[in-house]
Amino acid sequence: MRATLLFSPGIEAAAVSSWTRRRRAGRAASRQVRRMKVSATMDSGGGSSGQGQSGGWDPAVEFVEANEGVRNFLAFPVAFVSASNWLAQAIYVAAKLGIPDVLAGGHRAVSEIAAEVGADPDALSRLMRSLAGQGPIPGIFIEVFEPPVPGLPMLPRVDLSNFPLPIAVPPQLTPDPPASELDRRYALTPLGAMLREDGTGTIRPWTIFAGEELGRGWTGLLGAVQTGRPDYGAAQGGDGAAGLGFWDYMGANPVAQQTFDESMRALSTYTAAAGEAADSYDWAAGAAAMTVVDVGGGTGGLLADIVRRTPGAEGVLFDRPSVVAESEAVFVEKGVAGRCQAKAGSFFVPGDIPAGADVYVMKNILHDWDDADCRAILRNVGAAMRPDSRLVVLEVIRSERAGYEPWTLDLADYFDLNMLVTVGGRERSAGEWRRLAEAAGMEVSSAAPGSLIGCGTIEMRLSGAAPAPPAEREAPPASAAVTVAERLTDDAAADVEEVAARASLERTNVQHPDDT
Repeated sequence: MRATLLFSPGIEAAAVSSWTRRRRAGRAASRQVRRMKVSATMDSGGGSSGQGQSGGWDPAVEFVEANEGVRNFLAFPVAFVSASNWLAQAIYVAAKLGIPDVLAGGHRAVSEIAAEVGADPDALSRLMRSLAGQGPIPGIFIEVFEPPVPGLPMLPRVDLSNFPLPIAVPPQLTPDPPASELDRRYALTPLGAMLREDGTGTIRPWTIFAGEELGRGWTGLLGAVQTGRPDYGAAQGGDGAAGLGFWDYMGANPVAQQTFDESMRALSTYTAAAGEAADSYDWAAGAAAMTVVDVGGGTGGLLADIVRRTPGAEGVLFDRPSVVAESEAVFVEKGVAGRCQAKAGSFFVPGDIPAGADVYVMKNILHDWDDADCRAILRNVGAAMRPDSRLVVLEVIRSERAGYEPWTLDLADYFDLNMLVTVGGRERSAGEWRRLAEAAGMEVSSAAPGSLIGCGTIEMRLSGAAPAPPAEREAPPASAAVTVAERLTDDAAADVEEVAARASLERTNVQHPDDT
């Protein structure tokens, strides 16, 4: 989930020059602060132990407070990042209006685009301009102009006036812009082509979900951080929505549910069959014949890919009735209809999960739930496993984060916040996966991280001790609760009590809709 950051050489010279001047000012301020601190230390006749000083300031506070140049340098980046939802909303609006689909046939003038999508021409011109690239930030559109030589394709309009070049650029390649903003012509960039509605591997459904339900959901981050639990319904607004969890809200709002399902299918193109999930593990492990159960497997896309890649394998898809009903078409399309079957049920109900399979797989399921729910799910899977069965968990493996690494970007930290603010789940590090498995009567036998947006592969097996009995998620009758608690360890009983206490807020046992 980590990427090395590469800096584009195309940053304009003016921006580089401004950055250099501010950097020099910052260095001068840093030297000034160090001199002040040394002077203060000598005057006091002592030094710092490194453990903090009562009534003192943090060095960062001293650094910022001491120099106006530092504040001038930092103010704009902080303000821009704080308002980064501007860019996200602009991309959402472009995708929602279908502008990439209009431009799929070639460049168009703003006035033509506005007529096609039903937008105000002047307002649309401002949107297009903002999304046509800003310094090092690439655009989803690019402005183009008619080339000086007939028969050539349209050329991108690039302002090179502030960029130092060893030769003069012919004026024909840098024509003046049109007199009217409505006459500017735009074309798609490869980024914009990914937002076409019917494009291969389109990301448009995710962009729509992120701009609507998910965007509103993130307004609840403050409450989630303060309380440790989200109120997704309250963040969405509307009568009677407050107090509804993510799944309950989706169940009560079919349009939102459809938007979410489509977004998950769009992302799964890059994290499942077409990505690394189906090829990330030796499913057969040398066996001539074996059975795979995909727990919470949606419509069966991943299971079909596993079976298709594994000679002698048969598959069982396990998910909610409304979801597995769509699996037959998937199995037929992928040529495994005779080797795969579906069974409906809930992984929170003891005994529902098909028993005795060689391999159980769960992809992007456990990150939807907190630790107590995950322990209940894992115990139910463990109760279905044979002593030699394997459970393969395909999930993000978050970095242990030994310290700040300026050259890497760990998206898992943001995915983790997203799970907090939506479903109340979490992304887990390798250590957290091991502890979760041990608490559910299993042990992690191997763990391999995935790529930037892919899944890690975590193999679990039943621990040497007998696995804990299956855990019931719904609140059992009082008499039954005593019986269950007597059969569990102290930790397991506490999990049941915690889960049961929340049952009144989560009436339906629903699973991850689809991760094909």
